[in-house]
Amino acid sequence: MQFFIKKYLRIFRHKKLFNQKLKQYKLPFFFRIKQLVLQAKYNRHRGRVKNFFVFLIFIFLIYITVLAPLIKTGVKIVGQTVKKIVIVQEWVQDNFPKISPLLTPYYGKSDKFLPYVIHTPYFIDDTPPGAYDFTLELNGQLKVPIPAPCKGTIRQTRFQGRNGSFTTAQGAGQIVELMCDGTNYYWLMGHLLQGSPPRRGTRISKGQPIGIQGLTGRTSGYHVHAQIHDRSGQRITNRKLTRPIVENYIKFLRKGSD
Repeated sequence: MQFFIKKYLRIFRHKKLFNQKLKQYKLPFFFRIKQLVLQAKYNRHRGRVKNFFVFLIFIFLIYITVLAPLIKTGVKIVGQTVKKIVIVQEWVQDNFPKISPLLTPYYGKSDKFLPYVIHTPYFIDDTPPGAYDFTLELNGQLKVPIPAPCKGTIRQTRFQGRNGSFTTAQGAGQIVELMCDGTNYYWLMGHLLQGSPPRRGTRISKGQPIGIQGLTGRTSGYHVHAQIHDRSGQRITNRKLTRPIVENYIKFLRKGSD
């Protein structure tokens, strides 16, 4: 055994013999490990590989000690600034509704959404006749995106009345109108967050957000004011025609997108 070990030690001392392609199955396990160590030692690229890993470690240390805290602080400052801008913007919209918002809310274009909780304590609204009121809630939040009841095109967005307290405010506030494909009617929804509806002419898929539930106009709380109008713009007051449409929409909201 001692002779066997000395023999292979003599082989590994010579680089010429070492550089020869020795078959793995002819070497015992421990000598194969030593061969791999020697290959790494005499590899001409080992300096470059070592420098590369040292460079990566150096960059990582700089990131965790300098860049990461700076990025975290920057994100925090930007978030606080955006919150302050939103607060000021809401005050401006409440007192000067004709001024366009600086930051428009972003809620994505996906038509996928989780099931909503729908509150309908004042479902039938006769101001004006033929209207419906319902409140959307998602994870305890009321300022939530409003999924489109159908596939269609944004017919119009406008602001009606003025913001303020329940006694001083007027109108339906921020309004969006959605013309449904293949039908002769369109949806009108009011009290949306100002500036949240897409622009006129935007193509909308069923379930895609068409605005955010808000408090604009004369309202006692977060809710959607919905009306169904025919193609000419006349509000449909016959609830035998409109109620099934609205109830199917509420079922769609409670179920969520597939």
